[in-house]
Amino acid sequence: MRFSMSVKNSKGNIGWGYSAPISVDNQLYQYSSYVESEEPANFNSNGPVNISYHIGLTAYSTISPFNTSSTLGEKFEILAEGLYDAETGILCMVGCRTLGSNDSLDCKILVNIEFPPTNKRNSGRIKGSIKSTREKSDSLYFEVLDLSANTYYRDEASIWRMDAEIIMVLISTTLSGVFVGLQLLHVKRHPHVLPFTSLVMLSILTLGHLIPLVLNFEALFLRNSRGRSIFFDSGGWIEANEVIVRVVGMVAFLFQFRLLRGTWSARRGDGNQKALWIAEKRVLFVVLPLCAAGALVAVIANWGNNENDVVMNTYSLRSTNPRSLWCDLKSYAGLVLDGFLLPQILLNLFWNSRERALSCGFYMGNTLVRLLPHAYDLYRAHNYRHQYDGSYIYANPGADFYSTAWDVAIPLGGLVFALIIYLQQKFGGRFIFPRRFREMEGDEKVPLVSDA
Repeated sequence: MRFSMSVKNSKGNIGWGYSAPISVDNQLYQYSSYVESEEPANFNSNGPVNISYHIGLTAYSTISPFNTSSTLGEKFEILAEGLYDAETGILCMVGCRTLGSNDSLDCKILVNIEFPPTNKRNSGRIKGSIKSTREKSDSLYFEVLDLSANTYYRDEASIWRMDAEIIMVLISTTLSGVFVGLQLLHVKRHPHVLPFTSLVMLSILTLGHLIPLVLNFEALFLRNSRGRSIFFDSGGWIEANEVIVRVVGMVAFLFQFRLLRGTWSARRGDGNQKALWIAEKRVLFVVLPLCAAGALVAVIANWGNNENDVVMNTYSLRSTNPRSLWCDLKSYAGLVLDGFLLPQILLNLFWNSRERALSCGFYMGNTLVRLLPHAYDLYRAHNYRHQYDGSYIYANPGADFYSTAWDVAIPLGGLVFALIIYLQQKFGGRFIFPRRFREMEGDEKVPLVSDA
C-alpha cells in the first residue's frame, strides 16, 4: 500500500508526497518512497486492522502545506496510526508532525484515505485528505490538503507472473543443458569436427553459465533475497525454486565446460592445425575490440543517463537512485551472449571451413533460448504494467536491452547469425564472397602426400 500522491489545498498550491505503511497489526514493513501498492496477506481477514503510516510531503512553492513559510522543496513528515477496512477501502488515522527544530509535535491531524475496495482494486483512484482538528484561530491550524494517487496493486497477478517467470527460467536453463548435450553427442559421433569449433564462442557460453552461478551461489543455501521473502511473504517457495534453477544451471555449466575442454584437447592434440590456431587468434583480435568498444559505450551511456537524472531531479524535486553501472554492464553482457555465434562465424570465415562443427540442435536451440526472453518481454508488455521493482526474475524490463525495439532487433540478429552458420556449413565459410577469394588458404588445410 505504498504510493506517491499529489497534494493541493484550496488555493491550488501543488505539492508531491508519498505514503508507506510502517506496520500492519504486529507485522513490520520496510517503508520507502517507491511508487507501488501491495495488500499484505493478513488483510484477507474480516474487519478493520490496525495500521501505521509514514507520510512525506514536499512543497512546490514558498508556502508550505501547513500555511507557514518554507523553502522551495522543503520536506515535511507525518507519522499516523489508525484503522483500515479492506472491504470498504477506508483508512482513517490520527497523525503527528514535527514542528520546526525544537522537536515539538502537532498531533491533532486527521488523515483519511480511500482505496478502491477489494472487489474493484484495479479501478478508480486513491483519494484522501489531511486536515487539522484545531480551531481556525489556532496558529497550528492549516487548510485541508486533498490527496490523490493512482492505484497499482500487486498481489495475485504479480505472484502469478513471478511463478511463470521461475518456470521460464527453469525451462530455458534445462533446454540450454539439453542443447549442449546434443552437441556433445554430435562430436562423439564425429570427433574430427571438434578442432573446428570456436574456442572463443565456447568460452563466452561457459562464462554465461558460470557467472550467474557465482553471483547467486548463496541461493543454494536458502539465504538469498531475504528482503524479497518479507516483501512477498512467499514462505520460502521462491527460494526453493531458485535452488532448483541453480542446480539445473550447474548441470548445464558442467556440460558446457566439458565441451570446451574437449575442444581444447582436440585442438592441442592435432599438431597439423597450426593455421587453425592462427584463425582462432584472428577471431579473438576481432571479438575483443568489439566487446571492449561496446562496454565503453555502456559506461558512457550510464554516465550520460545519470547526468540527465540529476538535471531532471533538480527540477522535479524528486530523488531517484542513480543508474547502476554494474546493471548496465550486465545488460551488455547479455547482448554479447545473444550474439554468441559471431566467433564461430568469424572462424568459419577465416578458415573457410565447411565442416559441420555445430549440430543444428546446438546453434538453433541456443539461439531460440536466447530469443525467448525477448518474445516473453513483448508478451508481458501487453499484459502487465511494467514496474521496475526488482521482482522480475526473467527478462527484467529494467535492463537496457529489453524494449520493443531491442525485442525485435535482437531476435532478428540471432536468426540471421544462425542462418549464416547453416549456409557456411553447407557451402563454405566464405560462401558470400566471389569464388577467387574462397580458397585463399585452402592449401594449408590439406597435407600433401609425396609420391615416394
